[in-house]
Amino acid sequence: MIRIKGRVMSSSTSLELASTVDEVMHVMKLSGERFISLLNGVPVTGDHVVNPSDDLLFLEVFSGG
Repeated sequence: MIRIKGRVMSSSTSLELASTVDEVMHVMKLSGERFISLLNGVPVTGDHVVNPSDDLLFLEVFSGG
């Protein structure tokens, strides 16, 4: 399952084929500069392969003051 958590959006979807994190971000129109990727609870880079049974979470990075 792919989940997105952030100020602007919050959604989930499922993935049918193995893809890289970067490919998933591209399809979902997410910026790598705005989100941190957690694959099965572990921070990963865009070249990691995501399988349909994995849990992929995108956390939006933001700051405040």
